[in-house]
Amino acid sequence: MRKILLLFCLLIFCLPNVNYVSAKNKKEWICIANYCYIYSEPSFTSAKVVDENSDPIIVKHKDILILEESENGLNTYLDSEGQIFYAVLSMEGVEINGYIFSDFVTEDISKIETYPTFNATLKSDTYLFEVNGEEFSETETLLESGTRVYLYEGFDNDVNGYNAVAVKVGNTLQYGYVLKSDVSPDGINPAIIYAITIALACIGIIMAFLFMKNKKNKKKMSH
Repeated sequence: MRKILLLFCLLIFCLPNVNYVSAKNKKEWICIANYCYIYSEPSFTSAKVVDENSDPIIVKHKDILILEESENGLNTYLDSEGQIFYAVLSMEGVEINGYIFSDFVTEDISKIETYPTFNATLKSDTYLFEVNGEEFSETETLLESGTRVYLYEGFDNDVNGYNAVAVKVGNTLQYGYVLKSDVSPDGINPAIIYAITIALACIGIIMAFLFMKNKKNKKKMSH
């Protein structure tokens, strides 16, 4: 009986050490973006995870993260467009609960090889912008015409405003905004968009003309 009690005490004493070693041996992942956010859900459209001051938590270049993993490796979460996110457990030793876009992290900073599948091209030289609240301001990063970028929040035909992009600058993945008028998304021919816009405008004018003509004819018939 005494031996059983002794064995039981030893097991209780060893359990915390086993858990500590397990947590300590988790792989560290490194942020390769100049900065990015952690989201409450695996989607860019979900709310950003905030700190105690209700400010969005910013993950900076080379910050260390611990990500959720199982025996088969990292657990992956897909958004509606099939983009991969990872669950974040901690950043720089601070516990966090949220999700980060998979292309913004790597296991080894010396092996930065994974970049987003770029899906647009810049039409002219432009600066990368950053946003503070609702104010956009130029950074010192100048992007040349022809630079490939990743539109991770999609693109619409409204040429006004800014578009969120990820772009390779040197050996880092820069994360910011560019003017929509400077972006040419893959698979979208500007000439076709222009032609469709003109065609729709012409149809609108013709329909308005026919409506007015029909209205006048009805007036004549009533007299």
